[in-house]
Amino acid sequence: MRFPHLSHLTWLIPVLYGPLTLIYVRRLTHIAPAFQKKELLYLLPFLVWLMVQLPYFLQSAAAKRAYLGNWELSVQDDFGLLNQLTNFVHLLFFGLCIRVYHKHEHRIPDFYSDLTKVRLLWLQRFLYITFAITAIGVFIFYAKKLDWPYLSGLYPFHFLGVVVLIYWTAYQAIAHPVLFSAEVYPSPEEQAEEAPPSRLDNATQQAMAGQLKKLMEEEHLYLNSELTLKDLSDRLQSNKQYVSEVLNSYIGKTFYDFVNDYRIEAFKRLAADPSNSSLTLLALALEAGFNSKATFNAVFKKKTGLTPSAFYKEQHIKEV
Repeated sequence: MRFPHLSHLTWLIPVLYGPLTLIYVRRLTHIAPAFQKKELLYLLPFLVWLMVQLPYFLQSAAAKRAYLGNWELSVQDDFGLLNQLTNFVHLLFFGLCIRVYHKHEHRIPDFYSDLTKVRLLWLQRFLYITFAITAIGVFIFYAKKLDWPYLSGLYPFHFLGVVVLIYWTAYQAIAHPVLFSAEVYPSPEEQAEEAPPSRLDNATQQAMAGQLKKLMEEEHLYLNSELTLKDLSDRLQSNKQYVSEVLNSYIGKTFYDFVNDYRIEAFKRLAADPSNSSLTLLALALEAGFNSKATFNAVFKKKTGLTPSAFYKEQHIKEV
Protein backbone atom coordinates (compact mmCIF):
# COMPACT_ATOMS: atom_id res chain seq x y z
CA MET A 1 0.00 0.00 0.00
CA ARG A 2 2.97 2.36 0.55
CA PHE A 3 4.22 1.78 -3.00
CA PRO A 4 1.10 0.95 -5.02
CA HIS A 5 2.82 1.52 -8.35
CA LEU A 6 4.87 -1.63 -7.69
CA SER A 7 1.74 -3.74 -7.49
CA HIS A 8 1.05 -6.20 -10.31
CA LEU A 9 4.65 -6.06 -11.50
CA THR A 10 4.82 -9.65 -10.23
CA TRP A 11 2.09 -10.43 -12.74
CA LEU A 12 4.23 -9.10 -15.59
CA ILE A 13 7.90 -9.81 -14.92
CA PRO A 14 7.55 -13.62 -14.48
CA VAL A 15 6.34 -13.87 -18.08
CA LEU A 16 9.98 -13.16 -19.04
CA TYR A 17 11.41 -16.11 -17.06
CA GLY A 18 10.66 -18.77 -19.65
CA PRO A 19 11.64 -16.75 -22.75
CA LEU A 20 14.95 -15.62 -21.23
CA THR A 21 15.75 -19.16 -20.11
CA LEU A 22 14.99 -20.49 -23.59
CA ILE A 23 17.34 -17.91 -25.14
CA TYR A 24 20.01 -18.90 -22.61
CA VAL A 25 19.58 -22.59 -23.49
CA ARG A 26 19.86 -21.80 -27.19
CA ARG A 27 23.13 -19.94 -26.54
CA LEU A 28 24.66 -22.58 -24.31
CA THR A 29 23.80 -25.45 -26.65
CA HIS A 30 24.94 -23.58 -29.78
CA ILE A 31 21.50 -23.96 -31.34
CA ALA A 32 21.66 -20.18 -31.75
CA PRO A 33 25.15 -18.89 -30.86
CA ALA A 34 24.12 -15.32 -31.68
CA PHE A 35 20.95 -13.26 -31.60
CA GLN A 36 18.26 -14.29 -34.08
CA LYS A 37 15.31 -12.08 -35.01
CA LYS A 38 12.83 -14.89 -34.40
CA GLU A 39 13.80 -14.84 -30.73
CA LEU A 40 11.88 -11.58 -30.46
CA LEU A 41 8.73 -13.70 -30.80
CA TYR A 42 9.53 -15.23 -27.42
CA LEU A 43 8.76 -11.83 -25.90
CA LEU A 44 5.26 -11.77 -27.38
CA PRO A 45 3.55 -13.03 -24.18
CA PHE A 46 5.30 -10.29 -22.21
CA LEU A 47 4.03 -7.63 -24.64
CA VAL A 48 0.48 -9.02 -24.51
CA TRP A 49 0.55 -9.09 -20.70
CA LEU A 50 1.92 -5.53 -20.68
CA MET A 51 -0.89 -4.27 -22.91
CA VAL A 52 -3.51 -6.01 -20.77
CA GLN A 53 -2.03 -4.53 -17.59
CA LEU A 54 -1.28 -1.08 -19.01
CA PRO A 55 -4.61 0.48 -17.96
CA TYR A 56 -3.91 -0.59 -14.38
CA PHE A 57 -0.30 0.63 -14.47
CA LEU A 58 -1.47 4.06 -15.69
CA GLN A 59 -3.92 4.52 -12.81
CA SER A 60 -3.16 6.94 -10.00
CA ALA A 61 -1.74 5.78 -6.69
CA ALA A 62 -5.07 6.50 -4.99
CA ALA A 63 -6.97 4.33 -7.48
CA LYS A 64 -4.53 1.48 -6.99
CA ARG A 65 -4.80 1.72 -3.20
CA ALA A 66 -8.58 1.61 -3.48
CA TYR A 67 -8.34 -1.51 -5.61
CA LEU A 68 -5.80 -3.20 -3.33
CA GLY A 69 -7.93 -2.31 -0.33
CA ASN A 70 -10.75 -4.44 -1.75
CA TRP A 71 -9.28 -7.69 -0.50
CA GLU A 72 -11.83 -10.06 -2.05
CA LEU A 73 -11.58 -8.48 -5.49
CA SER A 74 -7.77 -8.33 -5.54
CA VAL A 75 -7.43 -11.95 -4.36
CA GLN A 76 -9.98 -13.07 -6.94
CA ASP A 77 -7.92 -11.35 -9.64
CA ASP A 78 -4.74 -12.98 -8.31
CA PHE A 79 -6.23 -16.31 -9.32
CA GLY A 80 -7.90 -14.92 -12.44
CA LEU A 81 -7.49 -15.78 -16.10
CA LEU A 82 -4.27 -13.78 -16.66
CA ASN A 83 -2.31 -15.52 -13.91
CA GLN A 84 -3.76 -18.88 -14.94
CA LEU A 85 -2.40 -18.28 -18.43
CA THR A 86 0.95 -17.29 -16.90
CA ASN A 87 1.18 -20.76 -15.37
CA PHE A 88 0.83 -22.37 -18.78
CA VAL A 89 3.29 -19.93 -20.35
CA HIS A 90 5.81 -21.16 -17.75
CA LEU A 91 5.10 -24.82 -18.55
CA LEU A 92 5.26 -24.15 -22.29
CA PHE A 93 8.60 -22.35 -22.27
CA PHE A 94 10.35 -24.58 -19.75
CA GLY A 95 9.05 -27.58 -21.68
CA LEU A 96 10.53 -26.05 -24.85
CA CYS A 97 13.82 -25.55 -22.99
CA ILE A 98 13.99 -29.26 -22.16
CA ARG A 99 13.09 -30.15 -25.75
CA VAL A 100 15.85 -27.91 -27.13
CA TYR A 101 18.33 -29.43 -24.70
CA HIS A 102 17.51 -32.99 -25.71
CA LYS A 103 17.55 -32.06 -29.38
CA HIS A 104 21.09 -30.80 -28.89
CA GLU A 105 22.11 -33.66 -26.60
CA HIS A 106 22.01 -36.14 -29.47
CA ARG A 107 24.33 -34.03 -31.56
CA ILE A 108 26.96 -33.15 -28.94
CA PRO A 109 30.23 -34.05 -30.65
CA ASP A 110 32.83 -36.05 -28.75
CA PHE A 111 35.45 -33.37 -29.31
CA TYR A 112 33.60 -30.84 -27.22
CA SER A 113 35.66 -29.84 -24.23
CA ASP A 114 35.10 -31.31 -20.80
CA LEU A 115 33.97 -27.87 -19.65
CA THR A 116 31.19 -27.75 -22.23
CA LYS A 117 29.93 -31.18 -21.22
CA VAL A 118 29.94 -30.14 -17.57
CA ARG A 119 27.94 -27.03 -18.44
CA LEU A 120 25.41 -29.11 -20.35
CA LEU A 121 25.05 -31.58 -17.47
CA TRP A 122 24.40 -28.66 -15.13
CA LEU A 123 21.92 -27.22 -17.59
CA GLN A 124 20.03 -30.50 -17.72
CA ARG A 125 19.62 -30.61 -13.93
CA PHE A 126 18.66 -26.94 -13.81
CA LEU A 127 15.93 -27.39 -16.43
CA TYR A 128 14.42 -30.48 -14.82
CA ILE A 129 14.44 -28.92 -11.35
CA THR A 130 12.90 -25.71 -12.70
CA PHE A 131 10.21 -27.59 -14.61
CA ALA A 132 9.40 -29.68 -11.51
CA ILE A 133 9.12 -26.57 -9.33
CA THR A 134 6.90 -24.94 -11.95
CA ALA A 135 4.63 -27.99 -12.25
CA ILE A 136 4.28 -28.22 -8.47
CA GLY A 137 3.56 -24.48 -8.34
CA VAL A 138 0.79 -24.81 -10.93
CA PHE A 139 -0.73 -27.72 -9.00
CA ILE A 140 -0.70 -25.78 -5.71
CA PHE A 141 -2.10 -22.72 -7.51
CA TYR A 142 -5.18 -24.66 -8.55
CA ALA A 143 -5.41 -26.38 -5.18
CA LYS A 144 -5.76 -22.91 -3.64
CA LYS A 145 -8.08 -21.60 -6.36
CA LEU A 146 -10.39 -24.61 -6.10
CA ASP A 147 -10.00 -24.78 -2.30
CA TRP A 148 -8.96 -28.42 -2.19
CA PRO A 149 -8.85 -29.78 1.38
CA TYR A 150 -5.39 -29.81 2.98
CA LEU A 151 -3.59 -29.05 -0.30
CA SER A 152 -4.84 -25.46 -0.46
CA GLY A 153 -2.94 -24.78 2.77
CA LEU A 154 0.34 -25.33 0.94
CA TYR A 155 -0.11 -22.00 -0.85
CA PRO A 156 2.11 -19.90 -0.82
CA PHE A 157 4.75 -22.18 0.75
CA HIS A 158 5.44 -23.76 -2.65
CA PHE A 159 7.41 -20.59 -3.48
CA LEU A 160 10.12 -22.00 -1.21
CA GLY A 161 11.00 -24.20 -4.18
CA VAL A 162 12.16 -21.09 -6.01
CA VAL A 163 14.29 -20.14 -3.00
CA VAL A 164 15.89 -23.61 -3.07
CA LEU A 165 16.57 -23.22 -6.80
CA ILE A 166 18.26 -19.84 -6.24
CA TYR A 167 20.50 -21.15 -3.45
CA TRP A 168 21.32 -24.31 -5.40
CA THR A 169 22.33 -22.24 -8.42
CA ALA A 170 24.43 -19.99 -6.19
CA TYR A 171 26.15 -23.05 -4.70
CA GLN A 172 26.92 -24.35 -8.20
CA ALA A 173 28.38 -20.97 -9.11
CA ILE A 174 30.65 -21.07 -6.07
CA ALA A 175 31.62 -24.74 -6.31
CA HIS A 176 32.05 -24.73 -10.11
CA PRO A 177 32.73 -21.15 -11.24
CA VAL A 178 33.63 -22.34 -14.75
CA LEU A 179 29.92 -23.06 -15.31
CA PHE A 180 29.28 -19.34 -15.58
CA SER A 181 32.58 -18.18 -17.01
CA ALA A 182 32.67 -16.18 -20.21
CA GLU A 183 34.65 -18.77 -22.14
CA VAL A 184 32.59 -20.19 -25.01
CA TYR A 185 33.46 -23.02 -27.36
CA PRO A 186 32.29 -22.90 -30.98
CA SER A 187 29.97 -25.51 -32.36
CA PRO A 188 31.27 -28.14 -34.82
CA GLU A 189 29.57 -26.29 -37.66
CA GLU A 190 31.28 -23.03 -36.68
CA GLN A 191 34.64 -24.78 -36.39
CA ALA A 192 34.18 -26.29 -39.84
CA GLU A 193 33.35 -22.90 -41.35
CA GLU A 194 36.29 -21.15 -39.69
CA ALA A 195 38.86 -23.91 -40.10
CA PRO A 196 41.69 -23.24 -42.55
CA PRO A 197 42.47 -25.98 -45.10
CA SER A 198 44.88 -28.60 -43.79
CA ARG A 199 48.52 -28.30 -44.80
CA LEU A 200 49.98 -30.91 -42.46
CA ASP A 201 52.00 -33.69 -44.04
CA ASN A 202 52.48 -37.06 -42.37
CA ALA A 203 55.84 -36.13 -40.83
CA THR A 204 54.40 -32.99 -39.27
CA GLN A 205 51.43 -34.92 -37.89
CA GLN A 206 53.78 -37.54 -36.43
CA ALA A 207 55.93 -34.88 -34.76
CA MET A 208 52.88 -33.06 -33.34
CA ALA A 209 51.42 -36.34 -32.07
CA GLY A 210 54.68 -37.02 -30.24
CA GLN A 211 54.59 -33.56 -28.69
CA LEU A 212 51.00 -34.05 -27.56
CA LYS A 213 51.80 -37.34 -25.86
CA LYS A 214 54.86 -35.78 -24.24
CA LEU A 215 52.74 -32.98 -22.78
CA MET A 216 50.45 -35.58 -21.26
CA GLU A 217 52.97 -38.17 -20.11
CA GLU A 218 55.72 -35.86 -18.87
CA GLU A 219 53.96 -32.64 -17.94
CA HIS A 220 50.65 -34.29 -16.97
CA LEU A 221 48.51 -31.54 -18.49
CA TYR A 222 45.46 -33.76 -18.13
CA LEU A 223 45.50 -33.01 -14.39
CA ASN A 224 44.25 -29.55 -15.26
CA SER A 225 40.48 -30.01 -15.01
CA GLU A 226 39.89 -26.95 -17.22
CA LEU A 227 42.22 -28.06 -20.00
CA THR A 228 40.92 -27.11 -23.46
CA LEU A 229 41.87 -27.77 -27.04
CA LYS A 230 43.02 -24.15 -27.23
CA ASP A 231 45.40 -24.74 -24.31
CA LEU A 232 47.05 -27.60 -26.18
CA SER A 233 47.29 -25.64 -29.42
CA ASP A 234 48.83 -22.70 -27.55
CA ARG A 235 51.45 -24.97 -25.97
CA LEU A 236 52.32 -26.34 -29.41
CA GLN A 237 52.20 -22.84 -30.93
CA SER A 238 49.73 -24.14 -33.46
CA ASN A 239 45.99 -23.70 -34.06
CA LYS A 240 43.04 -25.74 -32.85
CA GLN A 241 42.22 -27.07 -36.31
CA TYR A 242 45.65 -28.66 -36.77
CA VAL A 243 45.73 -30.12 -33.27
CA SER A 244 42.22 -31.50 -33.71
CA GLU A 245 43.24 -32.98 -37.07
CA VAL A 246 46.25 -34.72 -35.56
CA LEU A 247 44.17 -36.07 -32.70
CA ASN A 248 41.39 -37.35 -34.93
CA SER A 249 43.30 -38.48 -38.03
CA TYR A 250 46.73 -39.51 -36.73
CA ILE A 251 46.16 -40.54 -33.10
CA GLY A 252 42.61 -41.70 -33.78
CA LYS A 253 41.00 -40.05 -30.77
CA THR A 254 38.94 -36.96 -30.14
CA PHE A 255 40.33 -34.30 -27.82
CA TYR A 256 37.79 -35.35 -25.19
CA ASP A 257 38.78 -39.04 -25.39
CA PHE A 258 42.49 -38.29 -25.64
CA VAL A 259 42.56 -36.29 -22.42
CA ASN A 260 40.16 -38.47 -20.46
CA ASP A 261 42.03 -41.67 -21.31
CA TYR A 262 44.98 -40.26 -19.38
CA ARG A 263 42.69 -39.21 -16.53
CA ILE A 264 41.16 -42.68 -16.30
CA GLU A 265 44.60 -44.29 -16.12
CA ALA A 266 45.64 -41.77 -13.47
CA PHE A 267 42.54 -42.61 -11.46
CA LYS A 268 43.30 -46.33 -11.70
CA ARG A 269 46.83 -45.75 -10.41
CA LEU A 270 45.56 -43.63 -7.54
CA ALA A 271 42.86 -46.18 -6.67
CA ALA A 272 45.41 -49.00 -6.61
CA ASP A 273 47.71 -47.11 -4.23
CA PRO A 274 47.09 -48.34 -0.63
CA SER A 275 48.05 -44.93 0.73
CA ASN A 276 44.89 -43.52 -0.87
CA SER A 277 42.53 -45.99 0.78
CA SER A 278 41.08 -43.27 3.03
CA LEU A 279 40.09 -41.08 0.07
CA THR A 280 36.71 -41.27 -1.64
CA LEU A 281 36.41 -42.22 -5.30
CA LEU A 282 35.33 -38.66 -6.08
CA ALA A 283 38.42 -37.26 -4.38
CA LEU A 284 40.60 -39.57 -6.48
CA ALA A 285 38.75 -38.56 -9.63
CA LEU A 286 39.25 -34.87 -8.90
CA GLU A 287 42.94 -35.50 -8.27
CA ALA A 288 43.14 -37.28 -11.63
CA GLY A 289 41.85 -34.19 -13.43
CA PHE A 290 38.08 -34.60 -13.59
CA ASN A 291 36.05 -31.65 -12.37
CA SER A 292 32.69 -33.22 -11.60
CA LYS A 293 31.27 -36.48 -10.35
CA ALA A 294 28.76 -36.72 -13.19
CA THR A 295 31.39 -36.37 -15.91
CA PHE A 296 33.74 -38.81 -14.19
CA ASN A 297 31.05 -41.49 -13.80
CA ALA A 298 29.91 -41.13 -17.41
CA VAL A 299 33.44 -41.23 -18.87
CA PHE A 300 34.58 -44.11 -16.65
CA LYS A 301 31.56 -46.25 -17.54
CA LYS A 302 32.07 -45.51 -21.24
CA LYS A 303 35.79 -46.40 -21.14
CA THR A 304 35.73 -49.46 -18.86
CA GLY A 305 32.17 -50.76 -18.97
CA LEU A 306 32.07 -50.57 -15.17
CA THR A 307 30.98 -47.98 -12.67
CA PRO A 308 33.85 -46.56 -10.58
CA SER A 309 32.56 -48.28 -7.44
CA ALA A 310 32.23 -51.64 -9.25
CA PHE A 311 35.77 -51.27 -10.61
CA TYR A 312 37.13 -50.40 -7.17
CA LYS A 313 35.35 -53.35 -5.59
CA GLU A 314 36.62 -55.70 -8.30
CA GLN A 315 40.20 -54.47 -7.87
CA HIS A 316 39.97 -54.81 -4.11
CA ILE A 317 38.75 -58.41 -4.40
CA LYS A 318 41.58 -59.24 -6.79
CA GLU A 319 44.16 -57.75 -4.44
CA VAL A 320 42.76 -59.73 -1.51
